[in-house]
Amino acid sequence: MATDTLRDRDWVLLPGTLCTANVFDGLLEAIGVPPDRRHVIELTRPSIDDYAFIMDVSEDTVVCGFSLGAIVAAHWADRIEAARLVFFGVNPLADDPEKTGARLAMMEDVQNVGGAAALSGRLPAFAGADPAAARAAALHMADLAAPRIEAQTRLALSRPGALPALAQAKCPVFALTGENDDMAPAALGREAAQTAPSGQFHLLPDLGHYALLEDAHACAEGLMKLESRHGENA
Repeated sequence: MATDTLRDRDWVLLPGTLCTANVFDGLLEAIGVPPDRRHVIELTRPSIDDYAFIMDVSEDTVVCGFSLGAIVAAHWADRIEAARLVFFGVNPLADDPEKTGARLAMMEDVQNVGGAAALSGRLPAFAGADPAAARAAALHMADLAAPRIEAQTRLALSRPGALPALAQAKCPVFALTGENDDMAPAALGREAAQTAPSGQFHLLPDLGHYALLEDAHACAEGLMKLESRHGENA
């Protein structure tokens, strides 16, 4: 079963900007991945090259990233020999220079008033069964992750774009994006998957950028569909 294939592996988790590994909790609980199989790479360094150690993951591992974490993992797709690369809300392109001012302003606000206060007015609308709880979870993580904002901002601004690496990906690539994701639109996730030699894309209906918080079960079901399809095509 697809669930067994995903559940019985170690997972290396890369959270996004102002996120902690808690963003993956609902997904991993829905799949049944035990806590001792969850290994986190915090984004505390300012350059893609600082994460070269991700190439050392086991070939039996699932590498799963959200947003900026997905972007980091995608840049190493041609050198990661993992079981799966799973991306939620990925943007495989280099950062848009027009976003520089907004990113720097966000960094300054986080440093001055804290993660939750800075992010509160910038969050998109949340969907799912309990949008208020999903929003509260995002803001709580933002406060916890606030000390990493400078490194994460520099990382986002300096990324070169991951399409060349994805074109030579060494393992299956699964990209999932919320239908209403305005921060990393579905077209970008689809491009990431289509660029990879063994890539698949899944659209998460009615969800946004924080789909993992909005409806973890829908994310798990989408991922299991990709896994089943991969098994059928193997």
